[in-house]
Amino acid sequence: MANYCENNRVVTPAVNILETEKDVMIEAEMAGLSKEDISLDIEGDELMVKGARKAPAVPNGYTAVYTERWPFEYSRTFILGDEVKRENITAKYESGILKVVIPKSEKAQPRKIQVTD
Repeated sequence: MANYCENNRVVTPAVNILETEKDVMIEAEMAGLSKEDISLDIEGDELMVKGARKAPAVPNGYTAVYTERWPFEYSRTFILGDEVKRENITAKYESGILKVVIPKSEKAQPRKIQVTD
């Protein structure tokens, strides 16, 4: 799932996509970041989720002998349809999981039609 890009690793985060009648929620696993390291951008019909994990600091007096924790970038793109409210998208990052809530427009939500006499 990961590929190398120059000296940095690019990782596609694992996601769950959940839906209700009113919205869609994307849960992206982006461990090792702070919320300041994450960006969400909309260009046309694309929602781009990106993040960058910096190289861990080596404490003073220590020399890195072996490391498996490299800096890398998270990147994932989702296509948004016309049935979502782009201006009302929200995002929250907690415990390594980014939750993006995408509200559906009224025309995309189911509705009941009352039958009359």
